[in-house]
Amino acid sequence: MNLSRGARDAAIAFGIIVVFGSLAMLLAGVNPIDGFSALLIGALGNVPETAETLVQTTSLLFPALAIALAFRAGLFNIGAEGQLLIGGLLAGVIGERFIAPGFIAIPVLLLAGAVGGGAWGALAGWLRARFSANEVIATLMLNYVAIQVAAYAITGPLKSATGAGNETGELPASSFLPTILPDTRLTIALVLALVLAFLLRWLLRSTVIGYQLRAVGDAPRTAQRAGIDLAKMRFWTMTASGAIAGLGGATIVLGVLHRFNLALSPGYGFIGIAVALVGELDPLWVTVAAFVFGILQNGAIGMQAAANVPRDVVTAIEGLIILVLAGRRIITRSGAD
Repeated sequence: MNLSRGARDAAIAFGIIVVFGSLAMLLAGVNPIDGFSALLIGALGNVPETAETLVQTTSLLFPALAIALAFRAGLFNIGAEGQLLIGGLLAGVIGERFIAPGFIAIPVLLLAGAVGGGAWGALAGWLRARFSANEVIATLMLNYVAIQVAAYAITGPLKSATGAGNETGELPASSFLPTILPDTRLTIALVLALVLAFLLRWLLRSTVIGYQLRAVGDAPRTAQRAGIDLAKMRFWTMTASGAIAGLGGATIVLGVLHRFNLALSPGYGFIGIAVALVGELDPLWVTVAAFVFGILQNGAIGMQAAANVPRDVVTAIEGLIILVLAGRRIITRSGAD
């Protein structure tokens, strides 16, 4: 990791949180110290709240790792939200009908989520490799297609016959992810996400494939002259990126919702962009950034209840971080070209 650049990005993100957050609280007539205190207490004030913060961290970490992997290959994958939804949808649809012991059902459903997200990512990767289609536009459009496909499925042919809302049926209890802490929603999905982050860091730093992937992202022309097939590398990178996001969607279905509906993601795929950029695309620091954003996500609820600060303030802060850091990265890359 480039420490100086990573430190600058972290400082920018921290500055946006403090300055913009304080300004928004002052406009709402709230002392910023009281507001930030309420946020931290709401996120880390006791064991259940800390567990819920880690649930949010886990849900953010999968798409953030997916985005970081694609970005390292020079691919701006904005489609993690759609890949997350398709992975969750496939896991929910299959899981409702798949009756098997947990040690069989859970791996099968997680794999189904990864396959669904991977297929959605592969579509964008194929468009990029075959037609040189801009992956930003392709993945952005695929997000909306995924949302519409999921909405149609759960309001039409795949809607639960017994449920009250627009959702698939509940999974068998044997398909639920085991919890780490009793009476919380924190499951072994957190362990899975941390192992995945460790493996991705090892892949990027210590393997030939990781070196080739980074070469394609940092110096594509040089990588091509060295014999690396850019189209092939981009296609498989986007496929792997989608699979990681889809796996995240499956963990939410199996560990949190126990069924699929559109409440699966309040925008994890989009917030994951900020998480990946603040973490400077390094899986280790992306994990740290996911925890910080998990605090923001969960603490915003407590902040709204205790200090009467709208949780939309946190959403606005996250959007501003994405805008500033993504814009900075694009400008830097344009200058380098």
